[in-house]
Amino acid sequence: MASTQQTLPPDPGEKIQGEEAQFSTVPIHVVTNPSELPVEFLEPSAETQLVIGFDCEGVDLCRHGTLCIMQLAFPDAIYLVDAVQGGEAVVQACKPALESNYITKVIHDCKRDSIVFSVWHKVAQCCGYT
Repeated sequence: MASTQQTLPPDPGEKIQGEEAQFSTVPIHVVTNPSELPVEFLEPSAETQLVIGFDCEGVDLCRHGTLCIMQLAFPDAIYLVDAVQGGEAVVQACKPALESNYITKVIHDCKRDSIVFSVWHKVAQCCGYT
């Protein structure tokens, strides 16, 4: 799994003190194998409810399109799931999480994402808050 670090701005509610503002870093992981994803994502449960940011990138994402990357933003890390290199195995490993009511997915405009998941990957429901 390839990783890097990305600097994130402070909490929007915090006041920034000039140039002394502290930024936190968050690891970014490129995932091609399901074992590289957090277990609490792969095995959703009521005890470990999650809220994640979710987005997809692809070629003509819709009924005839191709999913390329799933972006999963957790509070402590970002995962870029490579659906091209990881193939159907990595997408299907995400299915329980994408269909789970225990994981809140924050998504902008999920219509095309939902279509590509339901038509090509048989994921029943991936939308959360849009």
